[in-house]
Amino acid sequence: MANIMTDPLETLILKLLQEKGLLDAKKLEILREAHAKENGPIERLILKKELATEQDIAAAYAEHLALPLFEPAKSELQVDPALRRLLPEKLCRDQLIVPVAIHDQTLDLIFVTPNEMLIIDEVQLLTNMPVRPFIAPLGVVEGLLETLYGTGAATDDFSAGAKEFEAEDEDDDEGASDQDGEILHLDQPPPPGRDGRIIRLVNQVLEQALRNNASDIHLEPFEDSCKIRFRVDGLLQEIAPPSRALFLPIVSRFKILAKMDIAEKRIPQDGAIALRQGDKRVDLRVNTVPTVYGEKMVMRILDKGAIPLQLTGLGFDERQSTDLVESIALPHGLMLVTGPTGSGKSTTLYACLNLLNEADTNICTVEDPVEYKFKGMNQVQVKTQVGLTFASALRAFLRQDPDVIMVGEVRDQETAQICLKAALTGHFVLSTIHTNDSLSSVSRLQDMGIEPFLLASTMRVVEAQRLIRRLCKDCKEPYDCDPETARRHGLEPGRMLYRPKGCASCRNSGYRGRVGIFEVIRITPRMANLIQSRTPVSELRRAASEQGMKLLTDSAIDKVRVGMTSLEEALSVTMAEGD
Repeated sequence: MANIMTDPLETLILKLLQEKGLLDAKKLEILREAHAKENGPIERLILKKELATEQDIAAAYAEHLALPLFEPAKSELQVDPALRRLLPEKLCRDQLIVPVAIHDQTLDLIFVTPNEMLIIDEVQLLTNMPVRPFIAPLGVVEGLLETLYGTGAATDDFSAGAKEFEAEDEDDDEGASDQDGEILHLDQPPPPGRDGRIIRLVNQVLEQALRNNASDIHLEPFEDSCKIRFRVDGLLQEIAPPSRALFLPIVSRFKILAKMDIAEKRIPQDGAIALRQGDKRVDLRVNTVPTVYGEKMVMRILDKGAIPLQLTGLGFDERQSTDLVESIALPHGLMLVTGPTGSGKSTTLYACLNLLNEADTNICTVEDPVEYKFKGMNQVQVKTQVGLTFASALRAFLRQDPDVIMVGEVRDQETAQICLKAALTGHFVLSTIHTNDSLSSVSRLQDMGIEPFLLASTMRVVEAQRLIRRLCKDCKEPYDCDPETARRHGLEPGRMLYRPKGCASCRNSGYRGRVGIFEVIRITPRMANLIQSRTPVSELRRAASEQGMKLLTDSAIDKVRVGMTSLEEALSVTMAEGD
């Protein structure tokens, strides 16, 4: 609220009330004497001395700003309790604002004075909705704040909204005591002033991304506007952006947190941010690139606590989980994970490494970048500018007496040859390679110049994966699939399937969260013989199916069969897979 000595709005309210004949010279003198004794918001002093009513002040502001006046009867001082999830309690109490309704995807928000209306940009960013402002008497706002937040329900709702991110992390707190200065604490209030506003905006972007279970945050500049988008369940979703003038300060704040050079805007930069929300720690991998309208920033959200201890937690069925576990338990050999960017390959590799991470096992990894840090593993970050590549790190590993080696990606012939050499000389090697399915990795390595007999003798298991969206448990609806469609896709005729509907829980998309579909091909003696004889990939797939191994399409249809996803979603991900 406005301050009588320092805030320029003080003259506005005094002038408005004088114009209405509500303040005369005698009352102004009383006001000056009151302010000499206690320095507070001008509106509160007016009310305390009973020089005007709350309704007088609200009506004066509403008329001057040409805004509607929100002044319900006492019996109508109720709002939907669900609205308390939209905005943090502290923000509403500090700024004296209250969300009161949503009409046509527009948020009705009440304010006491024009001073609080400066926060509209932040509210739109936080709620992803345009705001329709109302002016209300102070007592109405305070009453609704107590109604909405008085029992501390906002804190409970926030905890409930973040429960998907709460997972045990035994290593999380080790060493945190001497690094807390390097961690962004979202629960700490920002400082006052303009810097505090930017910090609050940045924190709100992060809080909303976590609340929406986003995997990436995109900040994009354009000529006279900007965008902020979250990747949720594999799809980009735009939220209400701040004004273009705030974009550069927001990006600069993120660059400071990521320990980037804020003065350098001509070249791409990489950085990392560690943040904590309550007892939850999350890491961000940050990258910027220069565009014609400024720096575009993308942040990948990395949650080590989301890596399950059991492979079935990722979506593997029992047979696939058994094949993987038994294969990686072998003393030497090669495991390859394939799939497009963002399909969860790193998560699968780390889940396997977690199973192997014992006191008697020396694990060395070389990654670009190191996404998750684990106790008990020797992790190396690639630095090509100083000559530390996948190949050079691998050569060094072979002199470090390793038991298990993980290579972030097989990108070239040199790396592939060293991986195979390590697998032949008593080490178990895990890596990724970019191919459309698991067995295409065989032909890809052959194209790199690797001899088939080396592949046949070293490969133990190849795995491919995709992520598909889960149907929302709250609104998915059953239907009877027609017999022809069922037969075409290997489903039982007359089987009940599920399809998306849409509700508030899933933001009307019909889907909430994702689950993996997998193709785990164990290299049996029969498969090894086929690989050594340069058998085409289509024949390798047929042989794998004959041995009871599920391909990607089979795994997707299994998820449809149990009601985990829709047939349309399964086909959209796997329709390109085939012989």
